Amino acid sequence: MGVTLPFRKLSPFGVQIDCDLSNPFSPSEAYHFKELFRDQGLILARGQQLTMERQREICSLLGPILQREGEDGYMTNESGGPAASALSWHCDAAYTEFPFDALSLHALDVVDDASSTRFVNAENAFDSLPQRLRTAIEGHDQEMIAVHYTKLAERTCDQRDPEAQKRGIRPTVYVNPHNGRSCLWVSELQTVRILGMEWEEGRDLLHEVFDCFYAEEHVLEHRWRKGDIIIWDNIALQHARGNLDHVGKRLLQRAIVGEHGVAPHVQTD
Repeated sequence: MGVTLPFRKLSPFGVQIDCDLSNPFSPSEAYHFKELFRDQGLILARGQQLTMERQREICSLLGPILQREGEDGYMTNESGGPAASALSWHCDAAYTEFPFDALSLHALDVVDDASSTRFVNAENAFDSLPQRLRTAIEGHDQEMIAVHYTKLAERTCDQRDPEAQKRGIRPTVYVNPHNGRSCLWVSELQTVRILGMEWEEGRDLLHEVFDCFYAEEHVLEHRWRKGDIIIWDNIALQHARGNLDHVGKRLLQRAIVGEHGVAPHVQTD
């Protein structure tokens, strides 16, 4: 048998692997890494010192690395404003035809345990949604948006006609191409309305769905420490964060796996 990566399961989902990721994977380790990603949706490793090149090399096992115009691959709260705002639950680029396949954040400089990123599993949420709500929402399309940067912490469906940087029509249930499982595709940050319903009816349905989806027992909260890296399935999981104004410096190195996409604030023809 080939060499596999030592790991332990996290609760309520995901795994932590224990190895030095600065060293190249053997073929069997690379295979196991991809299997863990497909089956578990989130991989955490602690105490790492990774260059951007190495982080992207690891993530490239999952697909092509996307470098977007208008971004440099680093996320910091130092400028305040939108960079430090709380973010409601979402998947990156979910309002487009090409949501990102995977995301990775590596903590280069943080105050240990002062800030966190929260995750929920949209596959598990779809499977466990009460049948009444599942029947009500399945089969519909939705309007989704990239919200204005002053509205990042809000529940978008509570606004009848919110300002948007980009818009798209997407299904309420989406099949994850990585494993064939169905995911709830509605989100607190990006879903404006359910098509085919009056706005108030759709809003009330979304509130009920979100109460189940984002219940605390379903949330994995990761408190960042210097050297942590998390790689997660951006289709299987949604993520959120709290306000970063008073958590000290928070510098994260980001890699995106995907084939398409520009930053919402970058204008394209």
